[in-house]
Amino acid sequence: MQLARPSNLLRLMYLLPVLLLACSDSPGDRAGGMTSEEGVLRYVPADTPYVFAALEPLPGTVRSKLTPHVQALVRSYAEMLQAVVAQRADGVDQSGIDDETRQRIDAVIQELAGMITVDGIPEAGIDPESTAVVYGVGLLPVIRVALSDTERFEAAVSKLESRAGAKMETATIDGHAYRHAGNDEARVIVAVIDDQLVIVGVPAELPEAVLKAALGLTLPRESIAQSGALASVADKYGLTAHALGFIDVERVAATFIDDPAGVNAELLALMEYDAGGLSDVCKAEIRSIAAIAPRVVTGYTDITPQHFKTTTVVELRSDIATGMQALTAAVPGLGTGQGGLISLGMSLNMLAAREFYAARLDAIEADPYECEMLDDVQAAVAQGRALLAQPLPPAVYAFRGFLAVVDDIKGMDLQNQQPPTDIDMRVLVATDNPEALLATGAMFSPEIAALNLRPDSKPVKLAVPAMAAMIKAAWVAMSEDAIALSVGAGSENGLEAMLGVASRQPPPFMSMSLDAARYYTLVGDIAMHTDSDEAPEVTRANAEIMKNLGQLIDRISFDVEFTEHGIQMPSTMTLTD
Repeated sequence: MQLARPSNLLRLMYLLPVLLLACSDSPGDRAGGMTSEEGVLRYVPADTPYVFAALEPLPGTVRSKLTPHVQALVRSYAEMLQAVVAQRADGVDQSGIDDETRQRIDAVIQELAGMITVDGIPEAGIDPESTAVVYGVGLLPVIRVALSDTERFEAAVSKLESRAGAKMETATIDGHAYRHAGNDEARVIVAVIDDQLVIVGVPAELPEAVLKAALGLTLPRESIAQSGALASVADKYGLTAHALGFIDVERVAATFIDDPAGVNAELLALMEYDAGGLSDVCKAEIRSIAAIAPRVVTGYTDITPQHFKTTTVVELRSDIATGMQALTAAVPGLGTGQGGLISLGMSLNMLAAREFYAARLDAIEADPYECEMLDDVQAAVAQGRALLAQPLPPAVYAFRGFLAVVDDIKGMDLQNQQPPTDIDMRVLVATDNPEALLATGAMFSPEIAALNLRPDSKPVKLAVPAMAAMIKAAWVAMSEDAIALSVGAGSENGLEAMLGVASRQPPPFMSMSLDAARYYTLVGDIAMHTDSDEAPEVTRANAEIMKNLGQLIDRISFDVEFTEHGIQMPSTMTLTD
């Protein structure tokens, strides 16, 4: 299956905080850890362009709930990695790895998988009280983990080196030993300093003062703990200390605009990037674009044995955020939880969207971009004006959004390549003028013209002779602000209720919810019964991962909302009982 590897990566990214947090023990008040000058945040510069921290352990009840699932997922992902490394097709090695190296990698994977437990990685000195942070010293990525036992960590690394059949090189700085591996351009450093594990990727040639700053041997002039920036973000968006962080888009952009210094100078030299060619006009305009979405914030908002809730916020300039709040519209049931295998919908006020777009074009025309790098953006203004000049039928401006719910898929047999024999689903279209929409449909279908539908939400059976083989039963109902269609035996029973559900206020822009257990089972079956260039071992490992995820997660839902802060994307992962 072509999407197996990227989708596995996405699932791992989504679940990684869960796996890491499951290594924690009983709850404790770690909110103070965001401003503590004794923890891992004391090493994070206040002006870091990005930071993601895990500062608080899970409640014991949640840890107990995750215990069997974490072990199974760790084993599944280890099997997946082993299968990918060992992958062959028609007897030909597809990985470019010789047999001896493959065996060593396999041994290291097995060793690592054996180390990860629900109590952390105790064999490596990472216990339930360990905290961690990923941050940038400039753009340079640094991983820092508080260790409970440095001797155990050193022993674990030595054991892994033995299984790998090779040792990392060693060096010292300010009396601190560290390991490193890499090439003539860049290397990865692994060090234990002040009872903390530090992993950092650096250019091969780095001035000692810069390396000391990256390793935390030289503390920043002001830390993020002292500035309170992370605590401020947590308070603003209701984030917990379990896992939270942000990317400062303006600081990242400034790295490529301003004269580089310190570690950024070394990194940009390695990238052969020189900002000297940018004019002052270009610098100012790129800075103004970065200010449109100055920061992205993410983190957990609530963790219980029943669910994990997160949110991600793309912060927007206040005038943009205010304008976007007018773009959504009332759609019955959107974002209220419709159940079923999957539900998906969106809302959009078409007239407000047109006005918002026109206002953006007005702003660019009033203060046009002069930087040659933004010529295409400026040229797009004329194209935008031409687009707005195109006439649209009134039905388009009456449109308010849609909601589609697939309740069930029956009769599908992937092994025998049998498509579904029946699909139960409901589709609702919200509009200011449902009668006009119905009249438009009647122009193309005499069956629709004969319905004599009224805005009373009462289902009327729809006969579609041309699709009788695929659709055994279809029903239509109309209210004063929507039309809904259902297919499937007995599906008419949900139409009136669907039309009668109030729209959530304020309405979300998008909303999706899926039955995770059924979804992951379906994806696993597809992986097993779809022709693929993956080796059978990889396919089986992928299906096993799907099975384990389905046993852990009951339902996943997320929304896209336009708020006074910008684009906010809350999500909920409901755990199985």
